[in-house]
Amino acid sequence: MAGIEDILEQMRNNPTGVRFADACKVVTKLFGEPRQDGTSHKVWKMPWAGDPRVNMQRGKSGKAKPYQLRQAVQAIDRFAAERAAARRADDTEEGRAAQATKTTRKTRKTKARKPKTKRRRS
Repeated sequence: MAGIEDILEQMRNNPTGVRFADACKVVTKLFGEPRQDGTSHKVWKMPWAGDPRVNMQRGKSGKAKPYQLRQAVQAIDRFAAERAAARRADDTEEGRAAQATKTTRKTRKTKARKPKTKRRRS
């Protein structure tokens, strides 16, 4: 049994030679269970609206249809790019928060307090 990375590489290099079951295994691993599974098509819900959608249908001799594999690879690439961007944003926000904490602590330590004075009544 081939691993997910091996099947994904095969989907990229030779979309005409990928078994339907293998392609479904990759897409299910990344996007969860298909929302439609009872008919000849399997459809996965994407975390975004619109294209590329992932729809798989068994073709001749148990292979997945090549154009649907290309759509699946496109969706996988977009998902990976969005996940990487979210990780970078999280890292940046954590760095900013740590820097702000350092600055606040430093400022508190170095500020001199003003002496309290009483108001004079005229």
